[in-house]
Amino acid sequence: MTTVTTIQPKSGFTRMDNDLYEALIGAELSGRELRVALAIHRQTAGYNLESATIAASYIAQMSGIRREDVSRAISELLRQGVIYREGGSRSPIGFAPVAEWKIDKKNPHPSKPKEAPQCGVSDTSNVAFLPHNKDRNTNTTPDGVVGDAQGQSAKSKPARQKPAMEACPYQAIVDLYHLALPELPAVAILNDGRKRALQARWRESDVHRDLSFWADYFAQVSSSQFLMGKVDGRNGSKPFRATFDWLIAPSNFVKVVEGNYHA
Repeated sequence: MTTVTTIQPKSGFTRMDNDLYEALIGAELSGRELRVALAIHRQTAGYNLESATIAASYIAQMSGIRREDVSRAISELLRQGVIYREGGSRSPIGFAPVAEWKIDKKNPHPSKPKEAPQCGVSDTSNVAFLPHNKDRNTNTTPDGVVGDAQGQSAKSKPARQKPAMEACPYQAIVDLYHLALPELPAVAILNDGRKRALQARWRESDVHRDLSFWADYFAQVSSSQFLMGKVDGRNGSKPFRATFDWLIAPSNFVKVVEGNYHA
């Protein structure tokens, strides 16, 4: 009895280039990034297309991933060169050549071998025995507390603390804004309100805690005719033009990341 599933022509099938297939297998992508990449492949190669306009909401429906997380995964895939997009957030998406991929190292620290337990070993048995209390090099303080060989009490050992989150680089983000968007109003004063808004966006996701994300974010804004004030307003009104405060406001931030803004 064969274990190979026969392809059913009625239901269709999607072919994948071998180099792309093997590159996706070996790439250190997160689970979400890989699922989004496969969804993009289904909507491009699955219809014999090199690229296609795919809404984040549609990929969210396919994958079961929240739309905002899909948008972040797309941003990461773009940044790492796995996929490409020519133009703004609503432009077609396709897979870049494998040779151009620049995948982040997700686990830069190799695992270290476990140290051998501090215990006694019998010469005639494979069973390890813990050392007897009297063999341990400990000292007892006058108040009866047992410490180590240096006389430190167990109470005095500091508890392990979680590593602190990296502080938000406010000025660096503002500099990226000025560099990518010189046509928009400049930030003259980096006040507390703007710092609070930036800090909130910085803390929302690991993806946001990367200056390359902000560079891509502002580059995406620069490619939008609407956000850059190059689209005429309705009923003869002045064109809308984004500002720094508008771009870092929570609801607007999500709209820009997802390409869900309208003229």
